[in-house]
Amino acid sequence: MRIFRYSSVLFLATLQLFGASLSFDEAVTQFLNHNYDLKIASQEADKSTADLTTAELRPNPTISASFLNLDLRHNFNSDSSQTILHVDYPIELGGKRDRRIENAKENITYAKDWLKETKREQLFTLVNAYYQVQADETNLINSIANRHDFEGLIAIAQSKYEHGFLTEIDLEKLRLLTIGYDKDLELNKAALSADRENLAFLLSMNSKDIVLTPIALPETFLQSEDELILYAQQNRSDCLAAQQNIHVSAASVELEKANAIPNISIGVETENSAPQYGSLAGIGVTMPLPIYDRNQGAIEKSRVTALQASTQLSKTLGQANSEVKQSFIQYQAQRSIYDSMQHGYELAKKLKEKQEKIFAIKGISILELLDAQKSYRDYQKNLTQAIIDLHIVLARLKLNSGLPLTNSKEY
Repeated sequence: MRIFRYSSVLFLATLQLFGASLSFDEAVTQFLNHNYDLKIASQEADKSTADLTTAELRPNPTISASFLNLDLRHNFNSDSSQTILHVDYPIELGGKRDRRIENAKENITYAKDWLKETKREQLFTLVNAYYQVQADETNLINSIANRHDFEGLIAIAQSKYEHGFLTEIDLEKLRLLTIGYDKDLELNKAALSADRENLAFLLSMNSKDIVLTPIALPETFLQSEDELILYAQQNRSDCLAAQQNIHVSAASVELEKANAIPNISIGVETENSAPQYGSLAGIGVTMPLPIYDRNQGAIEKSRVTALQASTQLSKTLGQANSEVKQSFIQYQAQRSIYDSMQHGYELAKKLKEKQEKIFAIKGISILELLDAQKSYRDYQKNLTQAIIDLHIVLARLKLNSGLPLTNSKEY
């Protein structure tokens, strides 16, 4: 008994002394700055800036040269020779370069919006992982406290048995329950270790450094459903990305139209012939005639893509509407569930304490005592889960509404 009690106290003290207390706001900041998947997504978004560099470049001029010193009629022997130097400089028409730059800039904005959407989606994973660890820590602390309280009950039962106020069978029934308490304790330890490892990986931290702040009831969320829907459609990252995609597709249409206009190439050539002639110079212009290929296919394809972008925007706005409504309903329901669990827990706790007092002072049926003990533990777990679920559904409501989870503006 004493060994278990001291080890439990030592375990809790170790958590508090050597683990860094990590609030949810701190976890969000750590996640956004150090998560591997988000780093990869950020690096992927950075690639779009390379497209702007490419778009700003102009076509390269081409240079060609030749030297002739052959006479087939005189067995390849000749005193005459010819040297030619030719330079071509392509000139883009139709504002192709401006259209490319505009298209690249629109794509950069789209990539940034999509990166924000990636962060929003990944935050759902963090929410589940963080609050699962918080639930595990609470359950472990409760199981240690319950096991300690049960030791006191066993001590009372042993004293009553020694004085003839309790049968040996009833005493053994109580002692058998120790197995259940020990099982809960070990399961909670294992769950905490596993879930802490998962959270540590998401945060790119050492699991030994993670101890979360004690769970507390979240503040009541006061915004109405209609306000949240309107805010989500105007500010949620996937809605912004869908709106930006329309600009991207419009810029793509203009670029393909510009690509339909042929370019011209201006050439300058010098020629040296010896020994009869001196130097000659000339200039030439070449331009393809757009008789057959006028880029019709690419233009039509870009127009269809623009129509798809418009349809995707309507879908995204509708999806935001639906997800906010679902989250709002779940939040309201979870508030009621928590209130019920809180009331039930208080009643179960009072009943447990009352039954224990009666058992200690005079006598009571062991079955009634065990029922009270089980009811209390069940409501204790349910209350913990109700608080956890309330935090989770509130976080989901914020994310689905496009609201930040914390006061940080990093995402």
